[in-house]
Amino acid sequence: MNFNNSILAFSGGKDSVAVSKFILDQGYNVPHVCVINKEIDYPSHIKYIEDYCKEKNVELIFVEQKHLGIDFLKKNPKYIFPSNSKIKGNWFFKFQQSGIKKYSEKTNSSMVIYGRRTADGNFIKKELYSNKNGILQYFPLRDWSNNKTMDYIKREKLSPIYDKPRGILRGTHTINIANTYLDKDINLALNFIKGMDSDMYQKALDLIKYKI
Repeated sequence: MNFNNSILAFSGGKDSVAVSKFILDQGYNVPHVCVINKEIDYPSHIKYIEDYCKEKNVELIFVEQKHLGIDFLKKNPKYIFPSNSKIKGNWFFKFQQSGIKKYSEKTNSSMVIYGRRTADGNFIKKELYSNKNGILQYFPLRDWSNNKTMDYIKREKLSPIYDKPRGILRGTHTINIANTYLDKDINLALNFIKGMDSDMYQKALDLIKYKI
């Protein structure tokens, strides 16, 4: 497969690490593109992403969704600690997927490599297909199980978010991933954030005031 002019969608989560390792193990060095918003992403997680790419000697490109920060959430409170999986999924599409899509189109990338898997509930047409703009979408780990993925990266250093059980269950996508759609008590989400970052905790307390 030709990886010239390709990019790898890298969130810093376990699936991103797995697909990064998978591509690197084949001898290909592909720029890693990470979508962030510094207002709502944990600083320690962003540093992890920087350290990972530096250690692996891969180019890191940050795409900052500046318009999807604190002010946006206050105006669109349904996205503040979303209470159901549909809203959470919509936030992921709006924040992560659209950021990668816009960047790949802007730079005329020939292919985008993703770590998304069907085992995580993702709908993926097939391992490789072309979108309407002719950009190849490649999901090499599409059929991997959770156990296979974790075993594959067992020697890799992971984000500090995964140091806590909630982080393992909820993932690494912004402060909002500490969502409440599986909880009866919002304090479970708030306590997770408090343990991660005191500044983010204060932001979370402020956002809660706007939650529907």
